[in-house]
Amino acid sequence: MSRITADHGLLALRTVLAVWLALFLSMRLDLYQPAWAILAVMIVTLQPVMFTGGTPPIGIIIGRSVARLFGTLFGAIVGLVTIGLFGQQPMLYLLFSGAWLAFCLYWVILEPDEYLAYVMMLSGYTSTLVSLTAIGTGVEDIWSIAVGRFSETALGIGCALIVHVAIAPRYGSRALPGALSALLSQAAGETLACLESARPRERRDAELKTLLNRHQQFESLRGLTRLETRRLSHFIPALDRFASDSLALITAVRELETALDRLRECDDGEHWLEPLKAQAIPRLRAIESAPDAEPAERQVLDVLDWGDEPVEPRTRARAELVRQRLGEVLSLAQHGQRLRHALDDPASTRVRTLPRNRRPRANHNEHFVARFNAFRVFIAFEALGVFWIHSGWHSGYLAMMLLGVFTMLFAKAPNPAAVVYQFLWGTLSAVFFGGILLFLVMPVINGFPLLAIALAVPVTIGTLMTPHLRWSAIGMSGAITMMTLLNLHSTYNFSPASYINGGLASVIGTIAAMLTYSLLRQRSPEERIDTLMRAYWRGLGRLLREPSLPNRARLESRLYDRLGRLIALGGKDDTLREAVDLHALALCVWRIRRLLHELGPHRQALAAWLADIGERLVARPRHDPVVWRALADEGMAWVDTLYREANLPIATIGEVAMLSHLMRQAPGARLEASGDSATDNPATHGETSHAG
Repeated sequence: MSRITADHGLLALRTVLAVWLALFLSMRLDLYQPAWAILAVMIVTLQPVMFTGGTPPIGIIIGRSVARLFGTLFGAIVGLVTIGLFGQQPMLYLLFSGAWLAFCLYWVILEPDEYLAYVMMLSGYTSTLVSLTAIGTGVEDIWSIAVGRFSETALGIGCALIVHVAIAPRYGSRALPGALSALLSQAAGETLACLESARPRERRDAELKTLLNRHQQFESLRGLTRLETRRLSHFIPALDRFASDSLALITAVRELETALDRLRECDDGEHWLEPLKAQAIPRLRAIESAPDAEPAERQVLDVLDWGDEPVEPRTRARAELVRQRLGEVLSLAQHGQRLRHALDDPASTRVRTLPRNRRPRANHNEHFVARFNAFRVFIAFEALGVFWIHSGWHSGYLAMMLLGVFTMLFAKAPNPAAVVYQFLWGTLSAVFFGGILLFLVMPVINGFPLLAIALAVPVTIGTLMTPHLRWSAIGMSGAITMMTLLNLHSTYNFSPASYINGGLASVIGTIAAMLTYSLLRQRSPEERIDTLMRAYWRGLGRLLREPSLPNRARLESRLYDRLGRLIALGGKDDTLREAVDLHALALCVWRIRRLLHELGPHRQALAAWLADIGERLVARPRHDPVVWRALADEGMAWVDTLYREANLPIATIGEVAMLSHLMRQAPGARLEASGDSATDNPATHGETSHAG
């Protein structure tokens, strides 16, 4: 048996044991609906499996379990309030419940914290589950339904946690030090390769992509630390800080490549590069070979000794720029090495030198996505609700419940209609096989052991299907729908009409969710890239024009959020490089603005030039390479002017030169072109990829 098969088998064993434990306790305690406890077990266990492809780390299960507990509590309270206010007024109930769903979904889309967003998701659709169940079975039982929903969900969560912790738990945070080591070693190796010789662009892009993958791996493991272990809890602010610092490290490596290219164009460029290489290479090799070693004392690269030799101002500016960027790479890499060493030695005195405050949270730039998702869930809920009320369909509340669940669960997926389509097949399969279980198997079994064995079959099948992307939604939906349709809280009654009516409602609710996503389609990734780019230009325009200079940590936090979204939506090597170039462009502008006071008589004129660039960038809907070359030429003209001033800091001139080099690369032109192609080609508006 291969490792993956063994992992999936162990996952199925955990799930079945947790289901048995939840079923046994809920029946012994005579709870309202034991199926709800089983549903809690399966959702807590299987939903992360859909996106990890195997047994999820225990930190993910803990985080989602706690979030599900609080979300269910808040949702049950809202459901109670809703029925208390509008239980006898169906249309007002629809308006209030639809508005609450829309509000929760709006928050889910905008909230950067995964677990807080999960709380809002659960509170959104749990309120509809509680209130709709009360409407379908009797409003007078609303208190029992709300208490039962929360208590049985809590029981299922507890059973899932006990089993996953007791049976071969997988701690993702244990891989965090290795991921940080890999990131630091890769960054140091990439910097060494830049210093040794110039390389073709294709090779650079490949290495840049590898470096970003290391960063993303570190980022995915970082969030598990606060959930899986208390030993490293005091490192959480430092880990959060280095998440954006590592992105700044990637950008610094990218800028260093450009600065080295410009320096090597000078006849004596290699001559002035040698003293920098002599200082930096030993430190970089030490980080590359042993990123977890105790870091040396922080050192700054020596100032270049120009001596009495006549040196071209252009060469001096380019060499100084290389020294600055190389120093920034070393500083960030040594910061990472201190953090890496502290993870192995929490008692080290160097721990006190790590950051104690977290980075400020980034503002979300996709309010239009949140508004649209909130609008379509409200419209779908109201439309199906009006049909349910005026048709007099008793089991229609089940369709409403599934519509609310699916529109909340998959709103963030790039192609939610495709996911719900898979769920439709799972629902159909569950209705068929659930009927076999209910009408052929249940009548002949007696006692808890036989019931547990009968339920273990669909649970095992659904669990084994979920890790495979093609079958994940089918397996999960089949197992969940079957548990919903089985009335485990009551004695067995042969009622085919009731079962068929409930199964039909489940299918119609799933189809309604699929039609909602198909008819009210979200903007395509290309259109979202276009909107993010417009937001970036507006932000860069403010950075270029406004008198006040933002805090660098806050600026990097916003850039970090936008860069991650552009890369996730683009998914191409060109997108990666351009996103990093945009990140570098904004940081370069920030440095120039910070150093403007050193330019003496040229300060106001250069500030006016930067403000003019900001106005032109915001005014243009698209920025083709011709525009960027013109701006780069203006920047080089400024550099030539500043070269002739003997008393100006050469470092500041180098920053203006770097800005010109970055503008000559036409950052964002390809990303904007992809937005144009999406607008011109309606066929691209359909989203095809699947993500959680």
